[in-house]
Amino acid sequence: MNLRSLVSPLMPIVGIISLGLNACGVIPGTSIITVEPGYAGLKIELYGGNKGIDKAALVSGRVWYNGYTEQVVIFPTFVNTYPFTKDANEGSVNDESIIFSVAGSPVSADVGLSFGFSTEAISGGRKTRLHEFYETYRKTPDEFRANELRNGLRNCFSEASETLKLTPVQLPTSQQRLVGGVRECIQRRFPFIAVQDVSLLSPLRLPPDIQKSINEQFAAQQAAQTAEANRRKVEAEAASNVAKAKGEALVTIEQARAEAESNRLRAGSITPQLLELERLRVDRARIEKWNGQQAPTIQAPNVQIGGSAATTKAP
Repeated sequence: MNLRSLVSPLMPIVGIISLGLNACGVIPGTSIITVEPGYAGLKIELYGGNKGIDKAALVSGRVWYNGYTEQVVIFPTFVNTYPFTKDANEGSVNDESIIFSVAGSPVSADVGLSFGFSTEAISGGRKTRLHEFYETYRKTPDEFRANELRNGLRNCFSEASETLKLTPVQLPTSQQRLVGGVRECIQRRFPFIAVQDVSLLSPLRLPPDIQKSINEQFAAQQAAQTAEANRRKVEAEAASNVAKAKGEALVTIEQARAEAESNRLRAGSITPQLLELERLRVDRARIEKWNGQQAPTIQAPNVQIGGSAATTKAP
C-alpha cells in the first residue's frame, strides 16, 4: 500500500477539521477583544478598499478582528480626572506639573483635568469626534494625555492669564477666573474630548521674591482690616454707652415728672375738712388705745421752791 492510498481517504476529514478551526477563531491572526461599557473602540482596516481611519467602524462589546489586517483602538468615554502634579505619588512618577508664564514670571501649578473622549457624530458623514481625534494624532489616550494634552494645558494657562491681564500678585485672588478661562481654551483646542472641569490641586507656586511680596501685602491688608474692625468696635461701644446714658436720663426725667405730678395732685386734694377729718381719726385711735387710767404723776427733781418740793403731773 502506497502513501497516496493512505492519504486520500483522510482528505475529507482534514477539510472538516480545517473548517471547524476557522469557525472557532483559532486560525492564526484571528482575535477577540471586549470593549467594556464606558469605552468606545475604532475597528480600523489596514488593507483593502475599506482601509483608513475615516472608514473605521465604531464598535463596542465583544469584537472579532484579524490581527494581521485589522486594528482595534479603545478610548475611555466616561469622565475621568487625571492629575498633572509635581508629586510622584499622583498621576505619573515624573514631574507633570504645569509651568506657565504670567507677565514674564514663571508659575507652577498642580492641575486636575476631568475629561472623556467624545463619540459625537460630525455632520456631513459617518465620522465621529473619535475618528477626528485618531485621524489627527494617531496616538493612544495615554500618549495623547502625556504629550498634547499637557502641552495644551500649559499654553491655555498662559493664554488665559494674558487675556485676563493678570499679574503674579493678582493670581491668589483670581484663581477661579483663571481656571474658567483655561477650561474654555482646552475645550476649544480639543473638540474631540468632553471637558468637565479644570481645578487647581494645590496653591500656585510663584518665584520666592514675588511670593514674599504677596505675603507682606496680605499681612498688611490683614492688619488694616483688624485695625478697622477694632475702630468700628470702639465706635459701636461708645455709641452704645451714649445711648444707654440718654436712656437712663430720660427715665430719670420721666420719674421726676411723674413724682411732681403726683405731689401736685396730692397737694390739690388737701382741704380744711380733710385735715379736720384726719385729726378726728387720730383722736379716735388714741381713745381706742386708752386703758382707763389717769396719766402718771412725775416727781420733779429736788428743787426747793418756797421750802417745799414741787410735784407735777405728767402731761
